[in-house]
Amino acid sequence: MINDPKSAHFIAWTEPGTSFVVSNVGEFSRSILGSHFKHNNFSSFVRQLNMYGFHKINRTPRAQRTSSDAQASTWEFSHHKFLRGRPDLLDEIKRKALLEGQGGVNVGLESVRARVELPGEVASQLGTMREDYRRVWEVLMAERRKNERLTGLLRTLWDVVGKGFPGSRESTFSS
Repeated sequence: MINDPKSAHFIAWTEPGTSFVVSNVGEFSRSILGSHFKHNNFSSFVRQLNMYGFHKINRTPRAQRTSSDAQASTWEFSHHKFLRGRPDLLDEIKRKALLEGQGGVNVGLESVRARVELPGEVASQLGTMREDYRRVWEVLMAERRKNERLTGLLRTLWDVVGKGFPGSRESTFSS
């Protein structure tokens, strides 16, 4: 779709080729999405991108954002394995795995929540936040393991110092 000359005025690579821009979202949805997907809903398209690890790039800092129609209808997305001229990386783009507890049969309120479709930008931000949360959790777990190793090392050191050094007559510390 991105390399198709017929859709070049709706979707194109950025200059460095590390992201792509969707322009005129309304026309893109009507003209392009329906021919490549079972729908022409841009929010669903964004949700699918998020499920495969793509992130929305905000082109303007928050304080400078305006509500101009041109900006509102232009979206930029990136994925570290989706690069212009690198079709060899496409096989490495996988759908995100479900987190523990998300599989199986959904019932009640959880079933309804899973089916509610968020507006594109909110869904994109939520996907980014979930990825950030996952990274922070991994760092936290690594730090926790490091802390446990250091605590064990300190206990061993305390045992050695507390009993005195080999060859000394008395313990340095009274226990």
